[in-house]
Amino acid sequence: MKNIFLNIHGFGSSGLNSKAAALTENFPEHELISPDLPADPLECIEIIDALVMKNKDRPLVLQGSSMGGLYSLVMHFRHGVPALLVNPCLTPVTLIRNRLGEVYELSNGDSIVISEEHVIPFEQVEEELEKGIAEKGVRNGEVLALVGAQDDLLDQKVIKSILKRAGAGIISYNTDHHFEGFDQATRHDIKVREFLLTIRD
Repeated sequence: MKNIFLNIHGFGSSGLNSKAAALTENFPEHELISPDLPADPLECIEIIDALVMKNKDRPLVLQGSSMGGLYSLVMHFRHGVPALLVNPCLTPVTLIRNRLGEVYELSNGDSIVISEEHVIPFEQVEEELEKGIAEKGVRNGEVLALVGAQDDLLDQKVIKSILKRAGAGIISYNTDHHFEGFDQATRHDIKVREFLLTIRD
């Protein structure tokens, strides 16, 4: 039996992101599910939740980057599914508010102007995240976060504090928010490979 990887991309990205490519390249014998997700976080959560439930009897491992890391951690609290988080954006409300008025180019060619209406659904997701941390916490050894010390988008001190409070494992790398070198981490880092390949009960 082999694990099935469910790759959750970040805001405005696509299922064909570099994290999916790294899994395909380094674990070609494993099944990869990597959907294109909308910008709206509540729609994302609904889609991911349906995929997790559809595969609930299979050895599923989530891999979520940036906002995808946020969604993956929420799924862990909902369903107990193991999750590898890559520079997870666990403070989305702060991030979105800091970018109000900006034009954001999506990978599908569309663009949106970030406004206060985009903050509201992220508030709901962040509330669920905080509730999961307070009431459940991470199942022992079931969430591993990879954080880039050179991340210029997220305050990694804040992110690490949230991860520690949740009980997640943390590995720091000297890389950026995009996590340049992720393919090498999945190829050579024993802890990352063990997390991805361990078959759990």
